Amino acid sequence: MKAKLILLLALLFASPTGQALACATCMAAKDSQTNAHMAIAIWVMIGAVMSVLGGVSAFGVHLWRHASIPLEPHEQLLDEDFEKYD
Repeated sequence: MKAKLILLLALLFASPTGQALACATCMAAKDSQTNAHMAIAIWVMIGAVMSVLGGVSAFGVHLWRHASIPLEPHEQLLDEDFEKYD
């Protein structure tokens, strides 16, 4: 029974009848404004993701560059070994 149902659904989706029941968005009608709007939405989402990844990358480069800078004199005192003064 389950195999017959799966076969029936597969035939329905693969048949031209299933494609005829699709809307303009699913079939990508050439004269539809929906395609242009979806393309713009996709580019906006790609831009949002790339800007976040760019920010994370810029912060990583900032940390990498500042890791090799010597400490300021007042910060070097914090790293000094005070045990020799005991």
